[in-house]
Amino acid sequence: MTRNQIREIRSHLMQGLHSINGQLTGGITALENCPDDTDFASQLAQHGLSVAMQRRRVARIREIEAALKRLSHSDYGICEECGEEIGVARLKANPSARLCVHCQAAEDEGLNRRCA
Repeated sequence: MTRNQIREIRSHLMQGLHSINGQLTGGITALENCPDDTDFASQLAQHGLSVAMQRRRVARIREIEAALKRLSHSDYGICEECGEEIGVARLKANPSARLCVHCQAAEDEGLNRRCA
Protein backbone atom coordinates (compact mmCIF):
# COMPACT_ATOMS: atom_id res chain seq x y z
CA MET A 1 0.00 0.00 0.00
CA THR A 2 1.41 3.39 -0.96
CA ARG A 3 1.75 6.39 1.35
CA ASN A 4 -0.89 8.25 -0.66
CA GLN A 5 -3.33 5.37 -0.25
CA ILE A 6 -2.64 5.27 3.49
CA ARG A 7 -3.17 9.04 3.74
CA GLU A 8 -6.42 8.76 1.78
CA ILE A 9 -7.70 5.95 3.99
CA ARG A 10 -6.67 7.76 7.19
CA SER A 11 -8.49 10.88 5.97
CA HIS A 12 -11.61 8.83 5.19
CA LEU A 13 -11.53 7.23 8.64
CA MET A 14 -11.10 10.60 10.36
CA GLN A 15 -13.99 12.10 8.39
CA GLY A 16 -16.18 9.17 9.43
CA LEU A 17 -15.17 9.61 13.06
CA HIS A 18 -15.94 13.34 13.00
CA SER A 19 -19.28 12.68 11.31
CA ILE A 20 -20.33 10.12 13.92
CA ASN A 21 -19.14 12.29 16.80
CA GLY A 22 -21.35 15.06 15.44
CA GLN A 23 -24.34 12.70 15.54
CA LEU A 24 -23.77 11.77 19.19
CA THR A 25 -25.04 15.13 20.43
CA GLY A 26 -28.65 14.11 19.67
CA GLY A 27 -28.89 11.86 22.70
CA ILE A 28 -31.59 9.43 23.67
CA THR A 29 -35.18 10.54 23.91
CA ALA A 30 -36.72 10.50 27.37
CA LEU A 31 -39.97 8.75 28.15
CA GLU A 32 -42.74 11.00 29.38
CA ASN A 33 -45.97 10.27 31.20
CA CYS A 34 -48.74 9.67 28.71
CA PRO A 35 -52.41 9.35 29.52
CA ASP A 36 -52.89 7.36 26.32
CA ASP A 37 -51.43 3.84 25.99
CA THR A 38 -50.95 4.34 22.26
CA ASP A 39 -48.85 7.46 22.81
CA PHE A 40 -46.80 5.64 25.43
CA ALA A 41 -46.22 2.69 23.07
CA SER A 42 -45.12 5.12 20.39
CA GLN A 43 -42.70 6.83 22.79
CA LEU A 44 -41.39 3.46 23.95
CA ALA A 45 -40.73 2.40 20.34
CA GLN A 46 -38.96 5.70 19.63
CA HIS A 47 -36.87 5.31 22.78
CA GLY A 48 -35.84 1.79 21.76
CA LEU A 49 -34.86 3.05 18.32
CA SER A 50 -32.81 5.89 19.85
CA VAL A 51 -30.97 3.45 22.12
CA ALA A 52 -30.24 1.10 19.20
CA MET A 53 -28.94 3.95 17.05
CA GLN A 54 -26.73 5.22 19.88
CA ARG A 55 -25.27 1.74 20.40
CA ARG A 56 -24.59 1.43 16.68
CA ARG A 57 -22.79 4.79 16.65
CA VAL A 58 -20.60 3.76 19.58
CA ALA A 59 -19.79 0.42 17.91
CA ARG A 60 -18.89 2.24 14.68
CA ILE A 61 -16.60 4.62 16.60
CA ARG A 62 -14.82 1.62 18.10
CA GLU A 63 -14.42 0.05 14.63
CA ILE A 64 -12.93 3.26 13.23
CA GLU A 65 -10.60 3.75 16.20
CA ALA A 66 -9.39 0.15 15.86
CA ALA A 67 -8.77 0.69 12.14
CA LEU A 68 -6.80 3.88 12.86
CA LYS A 69 -4.72 1.95 15.40
CA ARG A 70 -4.06 -0.84 12.88
CA LEU A 71 -3.18 1.78 10.27
CA SER A 72 -0.44 3.04 12.59
CA HIS A 73 1.01 -0.48 12.78
CA SER A 74 2.04 -3.00 10.17
CA ASP A 75 -1.09 -5.16 10.49
CA TYR A 76 -3.46 -2.79 8.67
CA GLY A 77 -4.76 -4.28 5.45
CA ILE A 78 -4.03 -7.86 6.52
CA CYS A 79 -6.97 -10.25 6.87
CA GLU A 80 -7.38 -11.31 10.49
CA GLU A 81 -8.61 -14.73 9.37
CA CYS A 82 -6.28 -15.92 6.58
CA GLY A 83 -3.39 -13.45 6.86
CA GLU A 84 -3.58 -12.39 3.21
CA GLU A 85 -3.66 -8.76 2.11
CA ILE A 86 -7.05 -7.09 1.90
CA GLY A 87 -7.51 -5.42 -1.48
CA VAL A 88 -6.96 -1.67 -1.65
CA ALA A 89 -10.34 -1.17 -3.34
CA ARG A 90 -12.06 -2.93 -0.42
CA LEU A 91 -10.14 -0.84 2.10
CA LYS A 92 -11.08 2.35 0.27
CA ALA A 93 -14.73 1.31 0.27
CA ASN A 94 -14.63 0.10 3.89
CA PRO A 95 -11.49 1.33 5.65
CA SER A 96 -12.36 -0.50 8.87
CA ALA A 97 -12.52 -3.89 7.10
CA ARG A 98 -10.74 -6.61 9.09
CA LEU A 99 -11.35 -9.48 6.68
CA CYS A 100 -10.66 -10.01 2.99
CA VAL A 101 -13.61 -10.46 0.64
CA HIS A 102 -13.42 -14.27 0.74
CA CYS A 103 -13.21 -14.57 4.53
CA GLN A 104 -15.97 -11.97 4.97
CA ALA A 105 -18.20 -13.91 2.58
CA ALA A 106 -17.52 -17.13 4.48
CA GLU A 107 -18.31 -15.42 7.79
CA ASP A 108 -21.51 -13.91 6.39
CA GLU A 109 -22.57 -17.27 4.97
CA GLY A 110 -21.93 -18.94 8.32
CA LEU A 111 -24.03 -16.29 10.08
CA ASN A 112 -26.81 -16.67 7.52
CA ARG A 113 -26.85 -20.45 7.98
CA ARG A 114 -27.16 -20.06 11.76
CA CYS A 115 -30.05 -17.62 11.33
CA ALA A 116 -31.96 -19.85 8.91
